[in-house]
Amino acid sequence: MSAAVKSADQHAEGSHLINFVNKIIGQPASYANKKNYTFGKTLGAGSFGIVRYARNNVTGEDVAMKIILKKALKGNEAMVLEEIKLLEELHNSHIVGFRDWFESKDKFYIATQLATGGELFDRIVQQGRFTEHDASLVIIQMLEALQYLHERDIVHRDIKPENVLYLTPKTNSPIVLADFGIAKRLQNSDEKLLSSAGSFGYAAPEVILGTGHGKPCDIWSLGVVTYTILCGYSPFRSENVTDFINEVKHNNAVIFHADYWKDVSKDARRFIVKALQYNPDNRPTATELLNHPWLVSIAKKHTDADLLPQLKERFDAKAKFRQAIELVKLHNRINKLKAMQTEEDDDPTEINMFNSNGDVSDDDSTKKSDHSAPSSTQGSALNNWKKFNDSLKATDADSIHTKSSLTDTTPKQKGLEPKTTAAGDAFVQLVHAASKNKERVESYKDKQ
Repeated sequence: MSAAVKSADQHAEGSHLINFVNKIIGQPASYANKKNYTFGKTLGAGSFGIVRYARNNVTGEDVAMKIILKKALKGNEAMVLEEIKLLEELHNSHIVGFRDWFESKDKFYIATQLATGGELFDRIVQQGRFTEHDASLVIIQMLEALQYLHERDIVHRDIKPENVLYLTPKTNSPIVLADFGIAKRLQNSDEKLLSSAGSFGYAAPEVILGTGHGKPCDIWSLGVVTYTILCGYSPFRSENVTDFINEVKHNNAVIFHADYWKDVSKDARRFIVKALQYNPDNRPTATELLNHPWLVSIAKKHTDADLLPQLKERFDAKAKFRQAIELVKLHNRINKLKAMQTEEDDDPTEINMFNSNGDVSDDDSTKKSDHSAPSSTQGSALNNWKKFNDSLKATDADSIHTKSSLTDTTPKQKGLEPKTTAAGDAFVQLVHAASKNKERVESYKDKQ
């Protein structure tokens, strides 16, 4: 018997043994696939689980591994299976690629392409310059992803900058759309969904009102993103549902402040107004927007004016604060998930966060790994506690600027009183207190 044949037989015997053991201890058959992965540090966390860096030891590919606690789903496992089924069918260069999935008796595992180039806003401020033409290239790629989805009667429902990622750190890196956790496939093109979805500030009016939404809700969200990456602030000032609806229910709600839009073409503004129509029936499709003059011919002529200085000023206005709070929120989400587990779970240490040195968690699965997760962005709040502490120190050094920027970075509209600074001051005090007492930071509670 040749060595190759003998090795194959031994591997087969090992697989049979693993499957037999899993069956005995009540694990699903697919759980055997877990042995193919080495897990690294935590990259993020949500209500149902966390995302960890992982390496496929068979292919050598680095992936983002979403680990979802079944207990957190409270009987809604079908939601995860629907997401998996949808991801398996998506094959587009501007949509994060599906790689694998398996489950244990306690968790679902979903492996997707690992985007290492950073989130949209973070990446923009790291560039040397950013022009209207650069912005149009971002929007074209987002629209191509939406066109692909909408042609298949799929609505993403959570288009926002955090879900727009650069695939690699390279200058010419493509953009990918991520996080399909609340995406839905429509039964037909005209079906209206009534369930809540999206993120306030980017969600369309019909989503917030619960009057029924479909593909046009993604177009609205794209309009908000387009406005924001061209000027650095949101098109809307409202901080609650009632005020938001009152602000946007008239089609002249979008204001382009002259001081901040003087270097942006009128065609870009027309594009935004089309996307931000209050009535969803009046919004163009993704295909129609791809054929808009701004994207087809106008934007490529606007390569001289550098928008980055004003964008950076506004994107950075809340960055230090966001870096501090995002890590606190991450820590609390993970603590909530850990509290749901018991010693009977297949691996209670798996839902964890990297330690205070920024290393991977000291659990058995990560001790075996020499690999740390590539940083998605140099300024990310999720890299390690050192970055967190640095952001606190920087906040102290620049407290006056931070206090003013936390309250409102949107230009004041005529007839509107400036917002109160109470909320901003309270948040600054929280950040200052965090530098003196880490326990208080760790007890910070997410808004439910």
